[in-house]
Amino acid sequence: MITFLVLFGYPIVIQFKRGGLWWLLAIPGVFVWLLDVLANYTEWALVFGWPKKGDHTITNRLKTMASFDRFESRRLFAKGVLTALDACEPDGKH
Repeated sequence: MITFLVLFGYPIVIQFKRGGLWWLLAIPGVFVWLLDVLANYTEWALVFGWPKKGDHTITNRLKTMASFDRFESRRLFAKGVLTALDACEPDGKH
């Protein structure tokens, strides 16, 4: 459930990163970031196990999973999600 809130809040964070008058979205962006951390340590911890050191957000965890996960299916899932997130980012890197 929290992951879906993060998913729907992701465009707010993207607009904030674009700059200009979008800086007004900083407060909702911080709220989305907090939800991201909460989802990583609750929902994602139940599904994928406890995060490794330094994997505070879902994005950090996905990067680790795409590189070092021992399960091929999870590695492919993480790479697919990272590719989709990069396509949405203004600078191409989330």
